[in-house]
Amino acid sequence: MAQLTEPDGTRHPQPSEFLRYLQQRMKSTGPISIAEYMKECLTNPYYGYYTRKEPFGKSGDFITSPEVCQIFGELIGLWCVNEWSILGGPKPFQIIELGPGTGTLAYDLLRVLKSIPQTSGQVSLHLVEKSRMLAKIQAEKLRVKLDFVDEHNSFQQGLSQIGSVPVFWYQRIEDVPRAPSFIVANEFFDALPIHKLQKTSSGLREVLVDITEDKSDLRFVIAHAETAVVRVVPPKSRERDHLEFSLEAATVLDDVSSRVSTDGGSALIIDYGHEGTKADTLRGFHKHQVVEPLAAPGETDLTTDVDFSLMKHLLEDKALCFGPITQSKFLYNMAFEQRFNALLRACRSSEEEERLAKACDLLINPEKMGGQFFAFSIVGYARSKLGPVTGGF
Repeated sequence: MAQLTEPDGTRHPQPSEFLRYLQQRMKSTGPISIAEYMKECLTNPYYGYYTRKEPFGKSGDFITSPEVCQIFGELIGLWCVNEWSILGGPKPFQIIELGPGTGTLAYDLLRVLKSIPQTSGQVSLHLVEKSRMLAKIQAEKLRVKLDFVDEHNSFQQGLSQIGSVPVFWYQRIEDVPRAPSFIVANEFFDALPIHKLQKTSSGLREVLVDITEDKSDLRFVIAHAETAVVRVVPPKSRERDHLEFSLEAATVLDDVSSRVSTDGGSALIIDYGHEGTKADTLRGFHKHQVVEPLAAPGETDLTTDVDFSLMKHLLEDKALCFGPITQSKFLYNMAFEQRFNALLRACRSSEEEERLAKACDLLINPEKMGGQFFAFSIVGYARSKLGPVTGGF
């Protein structure tokens, strides 16, 4: 049976109700795609990882850059304001965050906007979040007084006390109103369900999840025939021996490219990833430890490295792309050092200075998050005529 390894080395089976549900489904309908498996594990309304627990921070299974230090979110806010300014300061405008987590990045971003009088009364914040539990956490973090909640459609809205900015929640980016938009996605694409494809003597075939022969556990198998997803892979990516392709990511990128090209705006993606150099990146995270992706479904976060080369192929002829560059380089380009020095001068003790230095080292050190995460930007073709390369790149 699939096992989970705790940080102390303890291994124990996970005969969960959810695992039995998955096994019964496969007995009835046959193997499922990895995308379906990830979707069930992460967002199933009863058993899903993101719908049942709060995975962020020290008590969760991983820590994201916004939780490490306020400088990260502040510089993302500065990036949004810089892009807004280059476009001539369109009013009104909106900021869209995909997968806002605990709301920490949005909180720091709103503080930056509050300090810029020109944006007052002109900006709205739109959060794309599938988890009702996380949406409630975000509302508390952003000090939003909710004036409308639609539980059936998982939609809510209200006014943040940080700068009196209207805040709206949606389950899909397609539901966000069209207007000049500055879109931020920090560690969003890595959690989207992927289809894993592998080259065989018969061509590209999909890797599926099935039950073992003794019906007690889960395993990976290769589809005998070509599945529908193979036919929508971009031609330039078809020659790869291994490919992790997300239909959901392709849909989101199509919407993003349409927005920045038609309505005006820019998009910033920060995630760990590669440019077509890796094969198998699917893995699970549990209590900050890497675990097997089939271990303890619903109890572990499932993630993959973002394939930026595939992203470029999907965006070809739709929008301009910049990057990927390391998170370290991006933050330094956005005046990280100046902001760090300002905060350092504001520290009231050597202990505060040490905590700040340690957090910033985690963010920018090439051996840590600074080199593990990459920044990638999407802009419309018209944007390229308005000024220099998008901020930070």
